[in-house]
Amino acid sequence: MVGAFASLAGMSTAHARDLVLAEVQPQGHILVQTEEFMNTRLASRSKGSLQLQIKQGGQLCNEAACWEKIKAGSLDVARLNLAVLSNDLPAVKLVSLPYLFRSRDHMWHVLAGDFGKRINSEAEKKGAVILAYYDSGTRSFYTTKQPIRSLADFSGLRIRVQDSPVYQDLIKMLGGTPVVVPYEKIDEAFRNGQIDGAENNIPSYVSSGHSKTARYFSRDEHSTVPEVLVISAKTWASLSPADKQALQASAVESAEYMQKQWANSEVQALAQARKDGVTITEKSQIAMTGIEGFAVKLYTKYVTNADDLNTILAIQRVK
Repeated sequence: MVGAFASLAGMSTAHARDLVLAEVQPQGHILVQTEEFMNTRLASRSKGSLQLQIKQGGQLCNEAACWEKIKAGSLDVARLNLAVLSNDLPAVKLVSLPYLFRSRDHMWHVLAGDFGKRINSEAEKKGAVILAYYDSGTRSFYTTKQPIRSLADFSGLRIRVQDSPVYQDLIKMLGGTPVVVPYEKIDEAFRNGQIDGAENNIPSYVSSGHSKTARYFSRDEHSTVPEVLVISAKTWASLSPADKQALQASAVESAEYMQKQWANSEVQALAQARKDGVTITEKSQIAMTGIEGFAVKLYTKYVTNADDLNTILAIQRVK
């Protein structure tokens, strides 16, 4: 009888499947915690037939390389900032435009509608399926020498940006020099003088340790672009209907978990930054009119046809 139970246990293990999930953030980051929560829910929903093998801290690839692997079908799942997909997904270029969304609630409403369906369709054509969006807060600039309080403060600064044409053009238009550096290389780039600044949300700024080098955080909140959890279309096609349902439901549940946790993480990170001696410049202390005026000029470059212009106008009308 014992042998029979052992045999059944072996069969159960043999049928279990691990999906490799690539994550650049370190252990303990809220995104990793969210993925761990999702894994727990997935194991329960799939009755142990499916689980995530989370490779955090950039063990497998930086975000740009992970996206290439997802498209090629050589990586199962990845958590990426949506802006990383902008070279391949035309709709994402629009989402990435600075100061497009009034708030996060505004953004969630837009992504849940027809525009979100457009992004999903473009992703599928590139070999990826979107499982969920994660809150990424708002992105602001942080620098090593002085805070950014006006347009003039960008002059001559070398700012690290993601491999996104929108953000490269944004920095140029503001008077700085964009420098594309992999996320895991930002610390090194600060230390060797390759960059003078970067931009991200406050929890990532603190958890990455960038706050120890770039001591000025200017809350201009130029971008509200979410994180996205994607699975390779090749991997997705290989799953059973039951496992697809379990994975999708667990991803949605993890996104809800993430939103509830994010606000607390922002408060805690901001308090930690202040405790560590970071100079925080609030949006009310920044001459935003000049900065926003230059940034909005990007709209004329990236909104290249009447349909996209109507899309932008529709997004801005959403309440």
